[in-house]
Amino acid sequence: MENMVSLIVFSIAIIFLYNMLFSGRMLVETGGERRMALKLAELKVEELRDAGYDAEGNDDDWTSVNMTVGTHPTTDTSVLIDDRGNGDAGDDLIGNMTWTVRDTSWSVGGGIYAECKVVRVKVAWTQVHPRDEVVLVTMVPAET
Repeated sequence: MENMVSLIVFSIAIIFLYNMLFSGRMLVETGGERRMALKLAELKVEELRDAGYDAEGNDDDWTSVNMTVGTHPTTDTSVLIDDRGNGDAGDDLIGNMTWTVRDTSWSVGGGIYAECKVVRVKVAWTQVHPRDEVVLVTMVPAET
């Protein structure tokens, strides 16, 4: 009887530990995916800021630097990152990247004080286990 009780207690402990390890692994994986999405969004923001206020692009995919008012790209929003660099498609991150551009300006005393475009970059992983999206917002000033 003592052996049965100890076996049941041991089994419960093993199940608890397994669940704890699995949850920790998922937390680390999700954090890594969010960091990669954030880095990709940061790189896109820098690329758009470098392109400038009046930049126009072909708008075919996420490599465009189109800064016209609207949502970009208009054709292919998909992003693929070879997560481990090993050629195995099973661990790749597949998602979407879009950016929305809108004009804005401020006036002080009737004169234009600042003219810029507000850019909202969004990256979201969509395959297998959809995760939270990452959104960055920046302003690109008009050249004077």
